[in-house]
Amino acid sequence: MGSSSSELSGWRRRGAAAFIALWIGVQVLIPLGQKFPPPDFRYRWARYSWGMFSQLRPRYEVRLFRTRGGGAAEPIPEMGRYVRGYRSPDPMRVDAAYWSEDEVLDRLSRLVAFIARERRDGYTYVATVQWIHGQRVDLPERSELRAQAAE
Repeated sequence: MGSSSSELSGWRRRGAAAFIALWIGVQVLIPLGQKFPPPDFRYRWARYSWGMFSQLRPRYEVRLFRTRGGGAAEPIPEMGRYVRGYRSPDPMRVDAAYWSEDEVLDRLSRLVAFIARERRDGYTYVATVQWIHGQRVDLPERSELRAQAAE
């Protein structure tokens, strides 16, 4: 009877040690993965050093629309081809899987430029970004990206 209780406590001890080692490993490996993401493991700026204290994803609201001159916002035709499930010009809240605000702005500027290049209808295509949470202090609360389509 004494040996079975000592085996049980030994099992608990090994389980606790494994849990602690796993917990510490996660707390070290996640920040390393954020700073040096695979597959190339090059340094990438991350907002905080420790993953457990950060929320890396910027949250924002985006509107995509087109306008002619200084006119009102018009919906982009066939918007589903570019962004699945989005209805232009309605605002859409996004909790992006991007690492930084610069990446969000880069992706949206490329999207707007692509739409303008493809449509070639003389409209100006616009993406407005309203930061909700997690933006850097040096960024304005609202950003606007524009691309002019050739006729």
